[in-house]
Amino acid sequence: MAHPELKALADVLGDLEPTAPTACADWTVHDLVAHLAAGAKEVAELIEEYLAGQPARPTRGFDERERPFRAFTHPDLLAALAEQSRRKIAALEVLAGRGDRPAVAFTGTTMTATQFQKHARSEAALHRWDLVGDDSVCDQLLSQPDLTRHAVNVLNAMPVLDESARIRQSPAPRRIVLTSSGQPDVVIETGTAGARFALVEVEDRDGPAKGDIVVATDAANRLLVLWGRRSSQRQLSIETDGVGFEAIEPVLWPAATTWPRHDSQDTA
Repeated sequence: MAHPELKALADVLGDLEPTAPTACADWTVHDLVAHLAAGAKEVAELIEEYLAGQPARPTRGFDERERPFRAFTHPDLLAALAEQSRRKIAALEVLAGRGDRPAVAFTGTTMTATQFQKHARSEAALHRWDLVGDDSVCDQLLSQPDLTRHAVNVLNAMPVLDESARIRQSPAPRRIVLTSSGQPDVVIETGTAGARFALVEVEDRDGPAKGDIVVATDAANRLLVLWGRRSSQRQLSIETDGVGFEAIEPVLWPAATTWPRHDSQDTA
């Protein structure tokens, strides 16, 4: 069950300086690896507890579960990530053996083994980009349509996430369409109370779905935008009907650091 996204992430981790910056604001490589290790441990424990018949509990917050891992030396942290990833994979294999009906409480919703596996793939692909930026491997991994579908579902279902629909607000109601050739459109219905993501299938439309703003980009970049990431290299084509682009920047990138950083930013 070690998926290609996890293998691609593992391939780059050993070559990175632990103090190097990442696309996640204020996070070094070490911080991001701590996030991954802590997340793998939390998922493994939640599934193990479920399989043991224990009552569901709230998912631990990010800082609570990541703080102990950040205190590790970097070699020990990489070893811990490998150990906790194996533990999570083993727990998922047992859960998957029970069919796709069992659902484990996680981050304010419930997820099946299939959904956990897809979430792990998505997280590995995104965090690889957070570490190394745009390359051909990211193109391939981030362009997968099922990861876009997963993003739409998760960002609606998990309001505690920093990239969730809950915080994609605008001063006035807007209908923003993110379109990528050959894939369903993603529509963001947003206003002062938050937003809602939806998919519009190709066969259900003639051209892009209708909206106040239509943003066309490649499929990989669209997934990055859905998760609040802002590439400094990938292009967006924007059509608006009297709505300035500055009005939707907080919706698309609530707290993004442009990545990869330019040389001037690296030396600032």
